[in-house]
Amino acid sequence: MKYVLWTLIAGITVISCSKPIETPQPNLPVAVKKIKEIRNSPNDFRTYTFNADGSLQQYAAQFTSRTDGAISQYNLGFQYDNKRLVKLQAANGYSLYYYKDGKPHTIQSYNQHNSLFATSFLTINEKNQITEIVEQFKVPVSNHLAETKTLLFYNTQGNLIRREYYSRQDLNDPFEFYYKQLYEAYDNKIAVPEEVSTDYFLPGFVLMKNNPTKIITVDKMGLTGRVDRFEYTYDSDGYVLTKKHFVENMPNPVTPITFSYTYW
Repeated sequence: MKYVLWTLIAGITVISCSKPIETPQPNLPVAVKKIKEIRNSPNDFRTYTFNADGSLQQYAAQFTSRTDGAISQYNLGFQYDNKRLVKLQAANGYSLYYYKDGKPHTIQSYNQHNSLFATSFLTINEKNQITEIVEQFKVPVSNHLAETKTLLFYNTQGNLIRREYYSRQDLNDPFEFYYKQLYEAYDNKIAVPEEVSTDYFLPGFVLMKNNPTKIITVDKMGLTGRVDRFEYTYDSDGYVLTKKHFVENMPNPVTPITFSYTYW
């Protein structure tokens, strides 16, 4: 679903043997805050607005991703029925959410001409955690993928510890492992749920309760491709004020990026 919705919005195209690190129990913040903006440069930022009941209403992003400095923008609108997300609206398409036993089960994504181009199926456990996302394409995408699968695993404290990616070119083929991400360490502060849930466009679900400090990406050959490391500063209530993102284990040095957080 992440691939489909990114396409819709932008209009573009070995299990770890190490024991997951358990996060110390955090002190609950004095105040409950909602994120307003995450910014890393004058032209690169994400903004969030909320309904009166606290549900995410609007998500907007602007970023520079090309060498010529061109700016890309997109906006998402979230529509609800009895506090259930039922529609995500983008500039060039939309997604409809369907429920089973009170939980989101199927997401159908359409282009601006109302043509269905992908369907996602969700598996949610008894803790209300997403454990599997299967995304089936009506028309194979540019790399001829017919279906992708993402598996998500959590520790006892509700933090994501491993995310595995699979794909297949034909629905009759077995899934092939592509790569995985290992969330090796967390801080003990409160994470911003919307920062992660809008990555998969599933507001209301918590993939991590704390902030990751180290993520390792491992390819299908078992080789470490990159290591992402994060350093944070916090306000007096324990919310993130800044995040510094380091990319390690790459052929060429990558300049760290600092993100600033603003709350409503």
